[in-house]
Amino acid sequence: MRPNEEQLEAWKAQYGDVYELTGETEDGSQTYYFIFRKPGRAALSRFAKQVMSDALKAMHNLVFDCLLFPDQDEVRKLFEEKPGMAISVGSELQKIVGTNQDFFVKRL
Repeated sequence: MRPNEEQLEAWKAQYGDVYELTGETEDGSQTYYFIFRKPGRAALSRFAKQVMSDALKAMHNLVFDCLLFPDQDEVRKLFEEKPGMAISVGSELQKIVGTNQDFFVKRL
């Protein structure tokens, strides 16, 4: 089940930018669907403080700080079955705010 358009509009009004992340299992038998708000300074600050001591916990917390759909209990169960998924999803959230931005250096 996915949120309806009314719920999406409510989240947009409350949080501004809202993002959909989807993915599939390797065999295509299951599709994962998430809705997130854009990570803010507080979420990024918490992430930056935790990432050096426990990267998995930092990614996990970043995901849950921004998660709108599905509910947290459902995502916790999913992450228990596939703990590496927190890293994948967290990396996508980092892309949204530019922490994984690629730059090219050129000596002048």
